[in-house]
Amino acid sequence: MYASIVQLKLYMPPETIRQLTDDSGSGVIDEDIVDEMIDQAQKFIDGFLQGRYPADMDDADVPEMISDICVKLTAYNLYRRKLQLTLPETISKDYSMCVKLLNKIQEGKISPFPSSDEPTVVITNKATTDRDYTSTVWAKY
Repeated sequence: MYASIVQLKLYMPPETIRQLTDDSGSGVIDEDIVDEMIDQAQKFIDGFLQGRYPADMDDADVPEMISDICVKLTAYNLYRRKLQLTLPETISKDYSMCVKLLNKIQEGKISPFPSSDEPTVVITNKATTDRDYTSTVWAKY
């Protein structure tokens, strides 16, 4: 999973999470609902990462940026479940910011993965004699 209930509790008060998940009135956080909302957020993120970055990463491979986005989308999803509650402005702004960030990741403008200081090495099996257009051909233009 890209996020955990522990990370969600750092983002929003546990009492709020309980209010958003305690459908049965038991007085405790329903972790199954939290897991479902995390899963929905993860699938949403995967839709943006698909084709550019590996989707469904192992827990150890999830970049901090993706984990943070997942937590914020999960909070949004929890509020969305309870339509009678007013969505806090902070959650709404964070949701919008996450979607914009995911769009930039999808476009390749931002990478969620740590960058390497080493230059990219491109290996090719072509030699200068393998050119399709020789300097003689180019000279004609």
